[in-house]
Amino acid sequence: MIKYEKISDDLNLPIKLIRFEEKQEQSILKHWHNSLEIVLPIRGGGDCVWIDGQYLSLNTTPVIINSRSIHAFEIGRIEPYVGLALQINYQFLKEIYPKIDYVTFKQPDEEIGTLLKKQILLVDQYYKLQKPNKGLLIYSALYHLIYLLDEYLSVEKKDQLELKSEKNKRRITSIVNYIDNNYQEDLTIEHLSEVFQLSKGYISKLFKDNLDITIKTYISQVRAKQVKQALLTSDLPLIDLSMMYGFPNVKSMTKVFKELYHCTPHQYRLKYR
Repeated sequence: MIKYEKISDDLNLPIKLIRFEEKQEQSILKHWHNSLEIVLPIRGGGDCVWIDGQYLSLNTTPVIINSRSIHAFEIGRIEPYVGLALQINYQFLKEIYPKIDYVTFKQPDEEIGTLLKKQILLVDQYYKLQKPNKGLLIYSALYHLIYLLDEYLSVEKKDQLELKSEKNKRRITSIVNYIDNNYQEDLTIEHLSEVFQLSKGYISKLFKDNLDITIKTYISQVRAKQVKQALLTSDLPLIDLSMMYGFPNVKSMTKVFKELYHCTPHQYRLKYR
């Protein structure tokens, strides 16, 4: 299920700070919200985040989830995970940073990631203080964080197509949800066009504009994700897995899997089993 997530504020501040300090057994399903989110892994590994059709590994570098980006978290860790997620209220951002509707923030490299990490850890540290005026300290770190985003990571949006409407989001999330639940079927754009009563050209454009990938690529990625889980829990031969999860053959499955996870299904099974 894909849902719209409404972000509430913490302590009457325009942010929400979420701490993860346990072994999460289930993935967080695809959803979206207006708030800007920055995820900071601290300890643990193996997880990844899916953002608008792109897979990113969660290591020690912060990951930025732009406003209205469809995203999900996929569990792949062995040891317990420790991390932080800082969500910044959209209306607050728009008031102090009017460019927010016209820019997107790219993912930081290690150097800039270290600077972002410092400010997020300061926010976490200030939250724990027993001081009535700790909000001032939190604001100081928050403003510095926004400065870093603007100075080093902001990229001007190419056109207004990137300012996606909520109507488009509802449509694309419905299509994505359908694919996620029917990936084993013979999914084609013709089939999706019939199910959603939309033209093939409109669906293709909607998908490309919102996720920046083709429908065929997304379907292949969903199937590869299921294969990855099965490799850890099943001893079935690769040919059986390819047929079970919607691939026409092992070669096709291996190609997609390698593009996503940088190793073959056989190598992945050997390494993580």
